[in-house]
Amino acid sequence: MRRALTALFGVPVLLAGCQSVPERSPQAGEAPPMRLVSYSGCGDLLESLRASAAARVGPYGFDGPMFYGMDAAEKNLAASAAPASGATAPYSGTNVHESGVDEPDLVKTDGSRVFTVAEGRLQIIDAASRRVVHRLRLPREFRNPADLLISGDRALLLSSGFRMTAKPAGLLPAPGADELNVLHVDLAAPKVLGSLKAGGSLVDARQVGSVARLVLRTSPDIRFPGFDWGGPSDHEKKEKRAAELNRRAVRKAPLEAFQPGYDITVDGRKTSHRVPCERISHPRNSKDGNEINMLTVLTVDLARGFGDGDPVSVVADGDTVYGTARSLYVTGSPWRRPVTQIHKFEIGEGRPRYAASTELRGRLLNQYSMSEYEGNLRVAVTDDEKQVSTVHVLQPHGPLLREVGSLTGLGRGERIYSVRFAGPRGYVVTFRQVDPLYALDLSHPRRPRSLGELKITGYSAYLHPTAEGRLLGVGREADAKGRARGAQISLFDVTGSPRRLSRLHLPKVYDTQVEYDQHAFLHWAPTGLTVLPDSGGRALVLTVKDDAITREGSVKHPGQGHIRRSLVIGDTLWTVSSEGVKVNDAATLAQRAWIPWRH
Repeated sequence: MRRALTALFGVPVLLAGCQSVPERSPQAGEAPPMRLVSYSGCGDLLESLRASAAARVGPYGFDGPMFYGMDAAEKNLAASAAPASGATAPYSGTNVHESGVDEPDLVKTDGSRVFTVAEGRLQIIDAASRRVVHRLRLPREFRNPADLLISGDRALLLSSGFRMTAKPAGLLPAPGADELNVLHVDLAAPKVLGSLKAGGSLVDARQVGSVARLVLRTSPDIRFPGFDWGGPSDHEKKEKRAAELNRRAVRKAPLEAFQPGYDITVDGRKTSHRVPCERISHPRNSKDGNEINMLTVLTVDLARGFGDGDPVSVVADGDTVYGTARSLYVTGSPWRRPVTQIHKFEIGEGRPRYAASTELRGRLLNQYSMSEYEGNLRVAVTDDEKQVSTVHVLQPHGPLLREVGSLTGLGRGERIYSVRFAGPRGYVVTFRQVDPLYALDLSHPRRPRSLGELKITGYSAYLHPTAEGRLLGVGREADAKGRARGAQISLFDVTGSPRRLSRLHLPKVYDTQVEYDQHAFLHWAPTGLTVLPDSGGRALVLTVKDDAITREGSVKHPGQGHIRRSLVIGDTLWTVSSEGVKVNDAATLAQRAWIPWRH
């Protein structure tokens, strides 16, 4: 039973178990809050990173077993498409978190053309004739599907994978050697204008206007000595000996082993770059003193090309990127600590400028767990040890993101499965056996409050506002013991305490791709058309109106074509798979065209 507490004299109304916590100031004797600071020079940088690496390294390399005689990184082998307009018919874009901030995706369109990578080529389809008009052959690193960002007649193609090495048996990946490859492409007369190759993996990227920010994660590139593990002698002694040899290698590692580096090639001329020491910062007053990974933000203007990448780096690990028109947030969890570190950068002309940081106890689910509104950052995290979730409201205060309010006690004994913020409201789903959907009023940053909760079986893994006061949840149904029982789509009224208006349960559909990949979701607001690729490779087609969900049918591709994306151009629905593109009437689902990749 839901128990409401009466609000008097401005005290927020709370649900039982939820507690609003006012702004808190540091107490005497506490360590100052975390913030980023620069190193005094390259010597300071190298000494600090060597010390951290020496503390982390063991007999098998960094944090676990590895193959000796290989690079240190080789050990790894063994989270609504708003209508856009212009001279063309209305069309949908990528389903992104923030309007006006584009995100890399497998398919892009400008309304007159559709772009995607398939069969090792950049495929460009003319939307009017529904024909592939260009097939640009790409380097071997782009044999797998790649993400795209576009601006006018320029595009960035991004592909993360393994560094390739030539061996007698053929072309094989160097185990665990992550590599990011980026191409700058002219879309008008399709050709590659330049390329960027970097050691490391792409965390994510965001684009505002024609300017993209790429967030890269790198690890130390250290070659450890080989060690003979054979023979019957004591294994523990051998581990100690191997660990000591590895520490010696770390203490002798040059600066270049830690500095992020990348190569840029334009017009056949390659230039190599390293992030300068003065552009590398590290957290001060964080309890994590042994971080060895780095996050680097590269800035690329699609209209102008790569330039020198204009890099800025932080000694920190990272896995989530959230961006607005003026801010870029990069978050991560440090080694062996149950906290989330958040670093804010201000973006505009040139490279991002560091603004502020904070550290919160708990884990972040994905980028939808963060939202900037009226200068405040709202963040939802789950504390796995205490088994409770909290929404924090943070404000920049000098180099700090200082908490000014919070609401805790959400989903005790459960963890967050989805979050969505919409203006002054927030919505949080927690789950263990049932799905409490919490509706939050965040209009007063210092006094966040709960408007109510709805307990239903199953859970929503993705939440999407479809209209004023309406929220669509995509996830799975579950029985009373929390066991999944097929895909479930729910429409909620969230004008006050949440209530479910409509539900579609598909017991024969295990799940939808939207549960793991929000870019797979399409909601076309003008008609309510909603498309969800399912686990069987089809695209489920729904209509979501003010108070009802209606199943209209499905789209299937020939052969083994598993549909991964959908988009709207004019009055047509386009679905994209590894086999090709199908065009259907958006109202009747009658097939208009089939465009195969192989010809």
